[in-house]
Amino acid sequence: MNFKHLLYDRKNGLAKVVINNPEKRNALHLELRYELIDLFAGLRDDDDVKAVLLTGAGGHFSSGGDIQTMEGVTAVAGRRRLKTGQRLVRAMVELEKPIVTAVRGFAAGAGASIALASDFIIASEEARFSLGFVRIGLVPDWGLFYFLPLRIGLTRAKELMMTGDPIKAPEAERIGLINKVVPDDKLDEEAEAWAARFASGPGQALAMIKMALNRLPTSLEALMEMESTMQSVAFTSDDFDEGRRSFLEKRKPDFKGK
Repeated sequence: MNFKHLLYDRKNGLAKVVINNPEKRNALHLELRYELIDLFAGLRDDDDVKAVLLTGAGGHFSSGGDIQTMEGVTAVAGRRRLKTGQRLVRAMVELEKPIVTAVRGFAAGAGASIALASDFIIASEEARFSLGFVRIGLVPDWGLFYFLPLRIGLTRAKELMMTGDPIKAPEAERIGLINKVVPDDKLDEEAEAWAARFASGPGQALAMIKMALNRLPTSLEALMEMESTMQSVAFTSDDFDEGRRSFLEKRKPDFKGK
């Protein structure tokens, strides 16, 4: 894959994606959004990719939307603008492969949105998350009204959205916004270890778990019906056969994602 604003590498089933707009703290301008949409669409059909690691170049993950391009936006243009971001979020959520996001520096606005649209977030101790839309008279977007309350609950979601105050990585970990905080010099190593673990895991089982959880909130009955269908598929997979045999033989499984 060749991109102007992204760095891409694939090895051992792991796709590493780097948002590469460091001079603007990896602001998500329109062309970059389309590149990310195209990338995740391509990963959907790439059987050699089992997991994704997403991060940003330079000292920040992403500062979000480019405010300099927002002057005089009409209602129609604003809706179109939002739809591109929503397409990106959907592409990430609908990708049946685990996405691990590594955050250093700021994940702000839409940058925080795409971090929360991923499945796992590993952050450096100095990272900050900012949902400061209200500070410039806007409302959260790119799926934040869905992702944030599911991760941290309604009370804390209201607090972060309505104050716009940034939150440091240790506090973000404490309230369940992110998965793990590590020293800055360990971030790349730790995030890649997480992603590599999923890349070598039982791909179909991981895909079904992600798809089921992404349907929350829903009823117990609907989830149990999904369980029945998914487990019947998992029982017939090569991964389950390998997992069962490796358990009985007391060895590490060698999953192929089939």
